[in-house]
Amino acid sequence: MLDKRCFALLKIINDQCVDSGYKVFSVDELISAMPNNLGVDSAVIFLCIKSLLEHEYISVKYQDEREICVIPLIKGRLVFEKAIEEEIEKNNTSKKYFAYSLVGAIIGGVIGGTIFAIIQAVLGA
Repeated sequence: MLDKRCFALLKIINDQCVDSGYKVFSVDELISAMPNNLGVDSAVIFLCIKSLLEHEYISVKYQDEREICVIPLIKGRLVFEKAIEEEIEKNNTSKKYFAYSLVGAIIGGVIGGTIFAIIQAVLGA
């Protein structure tokens, strides 16, 4: 599974590689594109590249201390599609639970009110 830094780096690579070819990134460019709260330096970039490469999310044509030539693979592109689908499913599930709760509350109120009215009618008569 990808950690936050690798996931963010893969997102940057996917966003920049819109066509079907390899793209050359400078390490400084990748560092500046990463979110500030992740505390990324060049060592982290290379560790993330290694992890993404090992998990077959990207293909690296070449890399040195300053540049990386990379392309996302199909598995790397599908990660984001799955994440979007999971988010949509999560939202739909939340809406279903809300609707079920609302219907249950209404039915419970009607049944409770009916029982109260019957008890009042029997005791009041």
